[in-house]
Amino acid sequence: MASLAVVNGRVWRRPGATAVVLDGDRIAAVGAGRFDAARVIDAEGAWILPAFNDAHVHFLMASRSLGELDLFGIETQPELELRVAGYARGHDGPWVVGRGWFYSAFPEGMPTVELLDRLVPDRPAYLESFDAHTGWANSRALAIAGVTTRDVLREAALLGVTRVMPIPTREQDLDAVRAGMRLAASRGVGSVQEAGDGQNQLELWQALRESGELTLRVRLAFDLTPGRDFEVYARLRQDDDPWVSTGILKAFADGVVESKTAAMLHPYAGSDERGDPIWGPDELREAVHAADARGWQVQVHAIGDAAIRQALDAFEGTTPGRPWSRCGGATSVRSAPRVGGHGRPSRTQVPALPSAPTGRSSRSTRWRASPRRGET
Repeated sequence: MASLAVVNGRVWRRPGATAVVLDGDRIAAVGAGRFDAARVIDAEGAWILPAFNDAHVHFLMASRSLGELDLFGIETQPELELRVAGYARGHDGPWVVGRGWFYSAFPEGMPTVELLDRLVPDRPAYLESFDAHTGWANSRALAIAGVTTRDVLREAALLGVTRVMPIPTREQDLDAVRAGMRLAASRGVGSVQEAGDGQNQLELWQALRESGELTLRVRLAFDLTPGRDFEVYARLRQDDDPWVSTGILKAFADGVVESKTAAMLHPYAGSDERGDPIWGPDELREAVHAADARGWQVQVHAIGDAAIRQALDAFEGTTPGRPWSRCGGATSVRSAPRVGGHGRPSRTQVPALPSAPTGRSSRSTRWRASPRRGET
């Protein structure tokens, strides 16, 4: 007997079909009429759809954030101040931690240390922007971290504070992922691609798999950084389990436009800055080709036109259908005739696929991807 039958519905793209029958985690039949199963769900005329796959999400980080201060969607500084101060009054933890603020909420485009000192004067506070490329810390947090700047923290600089923040325990992370999976199920999300830090999450997901608690499939991307030893990852690679798998490497080519860390071909308006490329001229290409030769797929965060060009050049000559790139510019990755409008044309017929989330949120949730430290 089948394990589950969903009946009396309308099966998506199957005219006349009213039921889907499952045997374990496999679809055994799609049709109409009466079906016997160990468990029968009456869809009561509703649509029966395949679950969604989120191709770019930071699931563990987003799951952790479900219990933190959520600033996503707040459009003005007064509103944000009320939210932060109210949360601080109602939560007595050692730190105030949150994420999701928009740059545009602040008249000058960035918050200040002094403002957060006023909102949270009694303990350390750290709030990440909606794209997780900028950290906003108060004086107490900066002092604990030994950071002397009195400005927001951009890109890798924010790690100075995040390294001294309380580290979730394994049980706390398991509970966070359980909460995230419940939320994902309520939105119809059945599988995700975890876009980074997968090498540090594999054991966590395997534990949930072994306990029979997984309600979604996950594919983990490991971090690809300059000088990375591929052999370390080879020992962690897992491709034979459809529920918890690996096979992706994630690299960053630059930051984001809002903080002027996206690598550009020309300076930002009113500035001499061109952004911060993370890899040397040939480093990224060499790393991508080395990964490709070992059978890995590659994701590259590339926002600025200079970074997009570097990513496209890195993918040229790799195995078609294997590497793919998350390029954030308004450029077709597969056949862009030119990147940046000036200079030499970009490569064409590059085996890369754009993967641009529709939004970046402090929750995994709406449903949107939620990054950390440039994990977009």
